[in-house]
Amino acid sequence: MNDDMRAGLAEIKAKLELLRRTEAEHGFGVTIEEPLGLVDVPELPAGVTEVFRLFSHLAGDYFRFRQPEEIRNPDAWAKRQWIEHCPLGDPLVIGWELHGIPADLRAEIDGSAPVRLDLNDGGVYYVDPDDYVFMYEHVDVEEIDSEDFADDIVTFFNHCVLGERYPRLVEGVLGPGAVTATDRKGRHKDRWMRLLTASGLLAA
Repeated sequence: MNDDMRAGLAEIKAKLELLRRTEAEHGFGVTIEEPLGLVDVPELPAGVTEVFRLFSHLAGDYFRFRQPEEIRNPDAWAKRQWIEHCPLGDPLVIGWELHGIPADLRAEIDGSAPVRLDLNDGGVYYVDPDDYVFMYEHVDVEEIDSEDFADDIVTFFNHCVLGERYPRLVEGVLGPGAVTATDRKGRHKDRWMRLLTASGLLAA
């Protein structure tokens, strides 16, 4: 792991502490769960284990990011269920879009379209589910459109989940309308967006 990643991890830790304090003060209703025990898995890209040693579950109204069960330890990784003929090389799912899931089902369903991490280069990206299915069914198709958010997981969480690039994540997955959507009270529809704004991590 390089120095930039180490610095990014320190920033993520500080941001999470700030967000917990802000959530305790305002009660937006977001999820910020403490980390679970992890044992290093050598096959994982740099930063994956280290990031999930800082939290186990983050969620607002638009997204959920949860520690993947298969990275708990080398044995869990060895037993990982691989997707046969996955057109994306069977990446690691680190989060899901929640916008399309009814609130009363979110405790039962992780989410809808996944946010993925490339196990070869460590990049974090999103692929429209319809495009994924098309590529899966048409093996002769060699390229697929994707929204590429960061070159590594540390940068992704530091800037795209906990920082100034969060609107870019929202737009890339849900479209530009979701970035400014408000409820009848004039509040942003996504409580995570409200939390970041109240914490000073995102401009109002």
